[in-house]
Amino acid sequence: MSKPDFSQDFFELGDKTSLICADTNTTHRVRDTLKELAYKTHTTSSDEEALERLRYTQYNCIVIQEDFAGSSLKSNAVVNYLASLPMLQRRNSFICLIGDSFKTLDAMQAFAQSVHVVVNPLDLPNLTAILKKGLAEFELMYRMYRFIVDSQGDRRAAARR
Repeated sequence: MSKPDFSQDFFELGDKTSLICADTNTTHRVRDTLKELAYKTHTTSSDEEALERLRYTQYNCIVIQEDFAGSSLKSNAVVNYLASLPMLQRRNSFICLIGDSFKTLDAMQAFAQSVHVVVNPLDLPNLTAILKKGLAEFELMYRMYRFIVDSQGDRRAAARR
């Protein structure tokens, strides 16, 4: 079996971007799924690297393993960082949390963790369908919100002229 290629994709304006914070096996599966869904990806192996990337890049999709970088769910630096972001910033990123303690697509568990979808690792073979469903719901839910925020920004800019 060949070693997976985790080179970082180069992002261009208009690309669908993603960040994967997971162990090697999970990263390989998630990256294949995201490529299938036309996302370009960055991967990380430490919470410090993940936080650095999150500070400077607005990702459309973020996938985090609950025990990423040897943490527990409560001490997961990436999950805690994302939960602390202002809503205006968080509403631009779809967040998927993968872990043994979750029942796939359980909305209450996702809500409790401040993410959009939770996935049990046993369901990773179905990740394409799970992410398609979650991303479609996310887009539907926030389409009008983004339209209103954008139009308010346009009005404010016009008022300043």
